[in-house]
Amino acid sequence: MKEIHAPAQPGSPTQAPQLLPLGTLVVSLLIGALFCILGALGFVWLAVQIFSNRFVTVDDQIITWLHGFWGPISDQVMLFFTTMGEPLVLGVFVSLATLALWRRGRWIDAAGLAIAAAGGGTLNELLKSFYHRTRPDLFAGLFHLTTYSFPSGHAMGSIVCYGMLAFTGVRLLQKRRHQAVLVLAAAFLVLGVGLSRIYFGVHFPTDVLGGFVAGAIWLTICIQVIRVAEWYAQRRSVL
Repeated sequence: MKEIHAPAQPGSPTQAPQLLPLGTLVVSLLIGALFCILGALGFVWLAVQIFSNRFVTVDDQIITWLHGFWGPISDQVMLFFTTMGEPLVLGVFVSLATLALWRRGRWIDAAGLAIAAAGGGTLNELLKSFYHRTRPDLFAGLFHLTTYSFPSGHAMGSIVCYGMLAFTGVRLLQKRRHQAVLVLAAAFLVLGVGLSRIYFGVHFPTDVLGGFVAGAIWLTICIQVIRVAEWYAQRRSVL
């Protein structure tokens, strides 16, 4: 991709205007709020069904089916995806992107990215501690984990971090085809991370689904906070 032209955000030292009309902001907030409400209801419904043992058969069947694809090549591919969802890897990407955004004057994006990553990790630990779901134990795999299983931390962390990176990148890239490639690459990576956790038998499919739903809710909240912060900074800069 060509060089990215990243104008500073309102309130930065360069004071470059980045107007977000109030009407657009209100519509965005309403859509975001509706998504979060529906997502939260869906997450609670999923959790209730899981702990009512409604998905035991389906979960086990999917894990067993994926286990049939185990092999040297598929193992390496899935290991790549699961590594891309590791907290350390996500932390490195987020830290580098945050620093780059801050140096370019995109201080709201930088703060939003850092808060999204840190908050997503904290929220995942709280949810795991609340639900106390044990991990699947259908066969011996490459990983042996003793932490709680629901919702998947890799799935949740990847959708939050890569989703925020894609959101930020789309606003910096000029050409629509570059934006589309970025979004598709992020979506493919997130889905790959989730699939890899089921493939290795360390998460039930419903763990991954729960992680995606919870992560999408938190991602939406963080994006809306960034939009509000931009509007507020712009409003103060013209007063």
